[in-house]
Amino acid sequence: MNRISVLAATCAIGTAALTAGCSSSASKSPPPTGSQGSTTSAGSATTSSSPSPSSSDTASTSAPATSSASSSSKPSATASSPTTSHAAGSKCTATEMPAGTWKLIEGSNGAGHVAADIALQNTSKHSCTVSGYPAVSLLASDEHPLPTNVLHFPATVTTLTVAPGGWIHSELRYSPNIPGDGEPATGNCEPETVHALAQLPGDSAWAKVTLANPTTVCEKGTLEAKPFTSGPSSPVGG
Repeated sequence: MNRISVLAATCAIGTAALTAGCSSSASKSPPPTGSQGSTTSAGSATTSSSPSPSSSDTASTSAPATSSASSSSKPSATASSPTTSHAAGSKCTATEMPAGTWKLIEGSNGAGHVAADIALQNTSKHSCTVSGYPAVSLLASDEHPLPTNVLHFPATVTTLTVAPGGWIHSELRYSPNIPGDGEPATGNCEPETVHALAQLPGDSAWAKVTLANPTTVCEKGTLEAKPFTSGPSSPVGG
């Protein structure tokens, strides 16, 4: 073998060794960019799959708002209290006028009917207003409800301002002794009315009314009522 051939063979062996080394080095090189992206993606997936707030945590967070809305919709204790004070000039109620009287109007007899006044006093420390007719419930001696039928006497309704200590009254007309359909022709037409209750226009409570003298109210407890007017009683004669 001549010198040139030896040199060529040596170069070939060196080149092969260099290529093998390069190949080995290449196999140990870091992953390509795509592999790094996969690793980053996996890390992101781990982050996104971390425990999220549980449903119980969410409920705890939203509970105060729900509770607040619920409590705000409930009526306040003050608003529902039957002893709540009313503003001056508001409608009179049983809070201002808790009790009253029922007194026969002298000289009111006529055509088998008589008249009596249901009168109520403002016992509060402020004024209030009344406009309209009373509701009435007749009661027996044991306070058992009796038949009651209140008719409105056609009249002009005015708004009354009732000062502290002031009185209002409604005149009632009824028959104490002329029986109506289906009532006994002899004796009492109905059980005697010994107590009564009166309700002011627009109120839901009742004021206790004391009868000066028990009476029967015939025709199934029919009362013809006039609108409330100022004062404790009507003029004598009705």
